[in-house]
Parts: sequence; structure tokens; C-alpha cells
Amino acid sequence: MAGIFEGVKILDFTNNVAGPCGTAMFADLGANVLKVERPVAGDDSRGINPRIEGQSLTFIWCNRGKKSVELALDDPESQELLYRIIQDADVVIESFKPGLMKKFNLDYEKVAKVNPKIIYCSISACGQTGGYRTMPGFDIIAQGMSGLMDLCGDPDGMPVKNGVTIGDYVGAFNAFGSISAALYHRLRTGEGQYIDLSLLDGLISCNTTAENAANLEAHPTRSGPHHGTMAPYGIYMGKNNQCVIIAAFTAGMWNKLCISIGKPEMLEDPDFATSGMRVRNLKRLVAVLEEWLRQFDNIDDAVRIMKDGGVACCKIRSTYEVVHDPVLWERGTFVEIPTQPSFQKIKSVKTRGPWIRFSKTPAEMKRAPDLGEHNYEILEEYGWDKNKIDAMEAKWSGKFKKQ
Repeated sequence: MAGIFEGVKILDFTNNVAGPCGTAMFADLGANVLKVERPVAGDDSRGINPRIEGQSLTFIWCNRGKKSVELALDDPESQELLYRIIQDADVVIESFKPGLMKKFNLDYEKVAKVNPKIIYCSISACGQTGGYRTMPGFDIIAQGMSGLMDLCGDPDGMPVKNGVTIGDYVGAFNAFGSISAALYHRLRTGEGQYIDLSLLDGLISCNTTAENAANLEAHPTRSGPHHGTMAPYGIYMGKNNQCVIIAAFTAGMWNKLCISIGKPEMLEDPDFATSGMRVRNLKRLVAVLEEWLRQFDNIDDAVRIMKDGGVACCKIRSTYEVVHDPVLWERGTFVEIPTQPSFQKIKSVKTRGPWIRFSKTPAEMKRAPDLGEHNYEILEEYGWDKNKIDAMEAKWSGKFKKQ
């Protein structure tokens, strides 16, 4: 069955997570993604831990389904060859520091002269314009500048970063959505265009407290394990530090919670009459609920009682528990994909599966490439013979260091 993006060629100059994850989504849906990597070193993420057989699991997941070629972008001969590839491409995507692609003669203005219908996407920490454009392009910088980090953690403690590089993933999803939209626009009009994506912009778009601060002179900040305006809606601790989520802030759900935990008298308590009143009296509410939870040696028993009573709740699970959940494997939330040919013993890895489910054109995750695996296949197609490729690889071997 043909993928949605079969026939679409994407030239991928990105590194690390945001750009590679976005283009991998296109590869899952049939696009031909050609990953251009630094000779010898490759994508920065090839050096990231954790590793199996010395190779990065992050690289494997973010670059599944792609082809890899090695080219030195500051080399004029490489640039000339890339212009020939660009003539055939539909999309160019890069994640270098703003302005660097211009030094390589591969910025949008030059690329659009070679292929006026090109869709060109740049991903950076803070965008291609404005006073923050030169900020380092790391996820943690965008988290810190977006206000989101200040919303995480205990009110009396330090801000806390997200446990994953959330800005990178928001950037990846925005890249996938915006490039898809631009491809649709080109289908209707024939026009290519430039896309400027910022990790900071993406995270600010997730900050639901922004309008409160902008319009009402509010100063939203960390509210710890509980919501600042709804209750109960947060994290509650039972015995042995076992924790549950309880989301029973609506009138109907509050009624179910009180009945489930054997405290029907709380329904008549004026301190708990509304969600707002429960927020005001949060300390007392937390004490009551956590006293009930501490009756259970296994928090699953408390969760079962609440669920049977129709209460929205769940146990907080570790990642280990999540990846060993048979329900998620049956659904396809986790899958196995093959490893690269360079692996000697491990022939597949367990990994996150497709999370967008199409009934007619399902995504298919394929293996990642070895560095330069497709040098001969691709570079010969665009004019370099085997001797030329070998000579260029030898030329670059002393310039770049293996990760």
C-alpha cells in the first residue's frame, strides 16, 4: 500500500532530535528522506547515550527509514552536487544556527533559485529573526525562556525542567505539520515557500497561562503537584511513596469520589462545595485524600476502587512499567524495528511505534541507516563516480573526527 508521501523527496540537513524526528515521520509515511551528514562524524545524535553495540538508540529512532550520505557542506564540490539533488527535491530542512546555511551557499534564497517550488524549513531555538536569534539551539534553553519551566516544580523550590526534551518534540511535530501544510499549498498553487520554526515559539504556544499574565497582570508560577485553579486535580501520595493522579474537579466527578472513598459527608462540607472552594482549602483536601490512600499497601487497590466508582484516576507509572505494558504492545504503541547492517549481534530494537493511526495509509517504521551507507547509490546518481566518491571520502577523513 502506497504511503501518503510516496514520491516526495526530502533533503534533510538536521541534527539531534527536532528536525530528524520530524523528517522520520515523513519517512514512516513513504517519503524518500535523504539525510546529509558530516563525513566521519555524522549527525550529533550518533554520539548520544544510551547505546547498544556502541551505537545511539536516539539516532536509530530519530532517523528510521532514511538514506544517509556524507558531504562536507563547506566544500564547493559538495555544494555543486547538492544543487543537482535540490533540483529533484520537494523539501529542504535544516537545523543549523541561523545564518550558517548562507555561509554554505545553501540558504533559501540560493536554493529557491535552483528550485523555485522548493519548501524550505529552518528549525532553531529562537527563530531566524529577532534579538534572540543567536541564542544556543538547545531544548533546555527554549524551556527556560518559554515560561513553562517556571510552572514546573514545588512553589518553594527551584524550577524543574521537563523529563524529556519536550521542546524538540514540539518542534518536530510542528515541522511535520507545517511542511505537510506547505505541500498541500503547493499542490493547489504550485508555490514553494520558506518556513521559520522556533522551539521557543512552539513551547510558548503550549503555555496556557500566557493570556492570564498578559491580560490580567497575573504572575502564574509553580503550583507543585496540584492545579492552581481546579481541585482535586493533581498528584496524591499513598503508602511507600506510591502516587496516583486524581482528576475529580467537576461536580459529578467530585460526588463519585466522595462516595468511592466512603466520605459522603464531604458532599455537605461548605469548604468543599465547589472546585474553587476546594482549591482554597487544598491542604485539608489533600490530607483527607492521602489519609485514605495510606490504608493501601498497594496503590493499585485504591485506584481500582476509584475506577469502579467512575472516578477519573490512574497510578503514576514508571517508564519501565509503560514499556512492558502488554496492552500498549498489542495496540502498536511499541514496536520492534531492525538495526543497521553494521550491528553484529543485535538485529532489532524495541522502540516507540507510530502514534498517528491512518486507516488507509498506515505508517511503517523502517531501520535507520549506517553513516554514509548510501554514498555510492545516491552520489553516483548525481554525477560522482566511485573513484570520485572514494577520493572525496579520503579528503574529508582527516578533517572530521568520529564520535
